[in-house]
Amino acid sequence: MAHAHNAIIRGLNAILQQAPYVPIVTDEHFNAQNVKDLLFYVQSWAKMVHHHHWVEETYIFPDVEEFTGRPGFMDDPKHQHELFHDGLERLLAYSSATKPEEYRWKGADGMEEIINSFSKDLTDHLYAEIDLLLGMGDIDGEGLKKIWEKAQKAAKQAGNIAMLYDIFPLVLGCADKTYEGRCDFPPLPWVLPYVVKYWFAAGNGAWRFNPCDWWGQPKPLEFGPR
Repeated sequence: MAHAHNAIIRGLNAILQQAPYVPIVTDEHFNAQNVKDLLFYVQSWAKMVHHHHWVEETYIFPDVEEFTGRPGFMDDPKHQHELFHDGLERLLAYSSATKPEEYRWKGADGMEEIINSFSKDLTDHLYAEIDLLLGMGDIDGEGLKKIWEKAQKAAKQAGNIAMLYDIFPLVLGCADKTYEGRCDFPPLPWVLPYVVKYWFAAGNGAWRFNPCDWWGQPKPLEFGPR
């Protein structure tokens, strides 16, 4: 779970660190394709977060409560999801519908304001949920592992071909494999990163915004202070 949360945070950080430096239509160096790629990246990130929390609410939370015999045990994470749900939906709608010429980072109608409206609730939740899981020391670890594996299997089965064009490239590019305590996340066949890079992600400039390459190695950010 912590590895998935780390990927979400890295994606958010990649957006926050680069989006302010993507020129808008009134800037001298405006490039519509750069903005289009940024918006697709943001859209993919929002979809990834939505998918992750759908898996939690549909499979992990109810299974944990049933396994532990503690109804309501996962109520706090559920409530935390509600706190950032509307803001995340706003961001998904903005990134999906906004044309490059309409994009703004600053201002009341800008993307920064939308992200700021929910990002603290989201990141607070991502940390709090890990603390909750770490507090399950009195619960059978093998049983919890089976719940996680069941959820992973269900997530894969619920996926579709479209996810190979948006969510998978983003997850691969946000899964830093160099940090302490790293593991082989996401759990995919070794060949899949090659398939994603050379087929499903080929020609899509959105993945320039990823903070890592296709094999989890951190790379310099594409956009930043000049």
